[in-house]
Amino acid sequence: MEPELEEVSHKLAWLNFACARGEFASCAALLLQLKVLLTKFTSLPPSFEKTPNAVQELKMARAIYEQAVIFSIKVKDQDAFKRNLCQLKSFYMDARFISS
Repeated sequence: MEPELEEVSHKLAWLNFACARGEFASCAALLLQLKVLLTKFTSLPPSFEKTPNAVQELKMARAIYEQAVIFSIKVKDQDAFKRNLCQLKSFYMDARFISS
C-alpha cells in the first residue's frame, strides 16, 4: 500500500473510533486532516484519473464523507451537513462504476 493511502487508512480507522466514542473534537480534527489528504488523490472527482489505487481511494473517500455527514448530524451543524452531503453525492452518482 502506498504511504499516502496507508496514512488515510489509519486516520480513517481513528476517525471511526473517535466518532463511535463521541469524541467530537478528535472527529473534527481528523476529518479536517483527512479532507486535506484526499486532495492528493487524483482518482477522485472531478478528474477520476485511472490510477492503480483508484478503487481503493474512491472507497476510502466515500467512507470519509459518509462519516462527515454522520458527524455533522451529531453536532447539529446544518451547513456542514449540506456541504458534506453534496460532496458525498458524487461518490454515489458519478462514481457508480466502483465495484463494491
